[in-house]
Parts: sequence; structure tokens; C-alpha cells
Amino acid sequence: MVLSLPKILGLFALIWLVWMAFRFIEARQKNRADQPLDKNGNTAGAAKKDPNDASVDLQECTICGAWVSGETCDRENCPY
Repeated sequence: MVLSLPKILGLFALIWLVWMAFRFIEARQKNRADQPLDKNGNTAGAAKKDPNDASVDLQECTICGAWVSGETCDRENCPY
């Protein structure tokens, strides 16, 4: 089998098309990873993060069983 100029150019064109397809897929995945997720884990229609929406670490009281944020719970013998 002899490689002619059209076969070599066709091979290079095929390699270039495959390379561009992978670059397109990689760029699309990167754009998806940069978008914030909503509560359901979807990127479509995801809202921007609200700076006032902060999480609170809660601890369960061993005596009264209430979940408190480290503040006093006004119960008798409660360590919080």
C-alpha cells in the first residue's frame, strides 16, 4: 500500500477533526464545572449564591436532646 498525497492529507484532516472534537468537549465540560449548582444539583437556572445564606453548625444537647448552635437554650442543666 503506497501512501499518496491525498491519503496523507485526508489522514491529517481526520486527526485534526478528532482533536477539535475533543477540545470542544473539554471546553464544554469546563464551562459546566464553572457554573454553580442549585439545590437539586442542576446547572440550568441555577441562582447566584446569596451572601446572606450562611450555614450554621448545630450540636445536639446530650441532656435535653435539642439541636443548638452553641448559644444557651434556657433549659435547666443544659450545657449550652
